[in-house]
Amino acid sequence: MHKLVGINSLRFFAIVLIVAYHLFRDYLPGGFIAVEVFFCVSGYLVTSKIIRQLNSEKGLHYWSFVYSRFKRLFPALLICVVLSLIIGIFVNPDVMTGARGNTLAALTFTTNIAELLSGGSYENSYLPNLFEHTWFVALLFQFYLFLPIVFLIFRKLCRTKKAAISASGLILLIVGISSMITMLYYGGFFHMYDRAYFALDSHMFSLCIGSAYAVYKYFWPRPPRAIRRKSYLILPACLAALVFLSFQLHYDHPLTFIAGLQSVAILTVLILACIIKLQNNINERHKTSNIVRIVEKLGGLSYGIYLFHWPLYILLPHLLPSDTADWGYALMNIVISLFLSSIIFELSQIKNLYRKIRHLRRLTKISYATVALALIAVAVVTLVRAPKTSSIAEQLSAAAERDNSELVQSATPTANYINASLILNETTDVLNTQLLLAQNAEILPAPSVSLAAPNVYSAKVLVIGDSVTLGAKQAIESTIAQSFVDAKENRGIEAARTIMASYAASGPLPSTIVISLATNQRTITDAILQDIINVGGEKRKYIFVTAYAGPLQPRETQNTELKNFADKHNNVYVADWWEISHDDWSLMYADHIHLNPAGRTVYANLLSNVMRGMR
Repeated sequence: MHKLVGINSLRFFAIVLIVAYHLFRDYLPGGFIAVEVFFCVSGYLVTSKIIRQLNSEKGLHYWSFVYSRFKRLFPALLICVVLSLIIGIFVNPDVMTGARGNTLAALTFTTNIAELLSGGSYENSYLPNLFEHTWFVALLFQFYLFLPIVFLIFRKLCRTKKAAISASGLILLIVGISSMITMLYYGGFFHMYDRAYFALDSHMFSLCIGSAYAVYKYFWPRPPRAIRRKSYLILPACLAALVFLSFQLHYDHPLTFIAGLQSVAILTVLILACIIKLQNNINERHKTSNIVRIVEKLGGLSYGIYLFHWPLYILLPHLLPSDTADWGYALMNIVISLFLSSIIFELSQIKNLYRKIRHLRRLTKISYATVALALIAVAVVTLVRAPKTSSIAEQLSAAAERDNSELVQSATPTANYINASLILNETTDVLNTQLLLAQNAEILPAPSVSLAAPNVYSAKVLVIGDSVTLGAKQAIESTIAQSFVDAKENRGIEAARTIMASYAASGPLPSTIVISLATNQRTITDAILQDIINVGGEKRKYIFVTAYAGPLQPRETQNTELKNFADKHNNVYVADWWEISHDDWSLMYADHIHLNPAGRTVYANLLSNVMRGMR
């Protein structure tokens, strides 16, 4: 079977969507769906290879097949991991938090399992896993372990090879539909998006559909008539549909898991059918058009680009100047990814590489070996030095412990008074009981004594925030008189409504409420903000704090929603933290999100200044 021209162009189209999603996520929220294109194409190509091996004289051998897939995936993965660790040693150690476990998972093709067990999130924006993107490689390799078993089992059970291939295709189609239902169950009904996305059982439908199509193609080589007649229309229409879905779908929306990812798989199969039908035309264009040849070449680099762009996405902001524009990060990322991918691709194309190395001069071999060992040694040193907990988390924990200690110390006199009162009441109750028993009177149980709620009800300002605000808690409460800060990690803006309602159930809310919860929120709407106002009431004043979530996670869209909402309401104000922080990283720790001591003071002063300017 000759190599299909056009497959690499499809890969190039998919990698562009994925890289654009990671680098400009706010503008292309659904670009991650292009992973399904890779899955579907991989399922088709690998199953076609299995069918050819099954029909060959040598036959299909399980470990030989698995080794060929391992050899295809692992060398580039190893180089990516080693180089990423070497670069990581030059940046803040916080970036390498948890690198030992993440590296082990990446090199053993278990990142998807590790992410599920650790509660990791594909959308996490704080100190993301340097090798989180290798979940894709892990899931792909796990499918490669499963796929040949199906064909080998039915080759044993069936009399002919054709019957075995036919039965295997049917089973793969059934497995794909089952996987689709599992994804619908977890992601569509119960909103367990990470469980639906990372697990093999719920995310193998694209691979299985590609495999089933390869079996179909084996028995019916010519595409269906409808596709043959209209390929010139179907192909661009399917590509346009993929682009449309990339702008419309969101990772944290059930519709993505109910029909979105499945639609991408079906569209990819149609594109494959069109490529097969138009093979002669594409071949001619490939021979005569430089653009087609370049696109095909870049598509061949897609695996390397995928591997390198994510670590660079995390590391470059720590290596480049703080005033580098977003397009500067993106351009550097793309250029370096292409360069490294080209080197790996060229090495993989050299036949008998080991034999050629053996014929090199001894001094050259020693030089190469020395460089390789030095690189591995530096990577190992980086892993040894990698912290288990980031300094940011340690700072926040220390601040929380200090605040708790101060709260306990301030509460000690009150607690002693209450204990003394309880002893006195208990003694009085015993005497009264004896007296009442003597009088044959009914005894009522003594009322229970409970500590009062925190002093939120005596405060004039309530600040509801996330981990950014948690770090600045002490600075805010010391800067703003009669303020109370309720802050906790990983909160989104929708949490404000529940928190305010719980306080309002026990007493009146303070007259001014500050909401600093946009850092973790990807979607902010007028409806969400209006719900918050409805809980507190129109008589109160509200301050929404804009977010800066680092150069990797722009929050311009969310901040614009906050400002537009404030313009529509006389009692709503904006504290523009983004304007202060986005070009001044001296106020933040290594993640360029959480506040260092200087940043906490500036943050507290910002809130204080906004309050003084309120009408």
